[in-house]
Amino acid sequence: MFSELHDFLEEGDVNVNSLKASINVHLQSLLEKFHQYFPTENVENYDWIRQPFTSCSSNDLSSELEDALLELSSDRTIQTSFASKTLDEFWLSVAQEYPGLSKAAMDILTPFGSTYLCEKTFSSLTYIKNKYRCRLSTVEENLRVAVCSIPPRINLLCSLKQAHPSH
Repeated sequence: MFSELHDFLEEGDVNVNSLKASINVHLQSLLEKFHQYFPTENVENYDWIRQPFTSCSSNDLSSELEDALLELSSDRTIQTSFASKTLDEFWLSVAQEYPGLSKAAMDILTPFGSTYLCEKTFSSLTYIKNKYRCRLSTVEENLRVAVCSIPPRINLLCSLKQAHPSH
């Protein structure tokens, strides 16, 4: 499994114990970061996000947000829409009536929301700047079209240009 490590160990004088300690420290730091992003303790504090109509309190919520949660949990029209939507769709749909509660829920549900656009842009850039299109000096316009979620109105763009008459 670790052919590179095996070759590295066979090359020369390597203190295996210090290498093991270094790998162990690295793996422990990865585990700590993993637990920081995905905590396993106190998950019941987030029951109000998963089941807002059965769980009416949380230790992490302020009194204002707890009042909003109580008000939300007693609203029958919102409760009927909860069953037909995913969690993120539901919390986005109640953002008009309960903005603080919706924001707190979305902060928990989407902790990595900002990296998606960066990764999408980088992937688009690597696709645009390939070996067949390497002469493009500026890619801003192409990148903007690739990343933008608004579809271009081709008919409008074409109607603004005049076609060249044939000779």
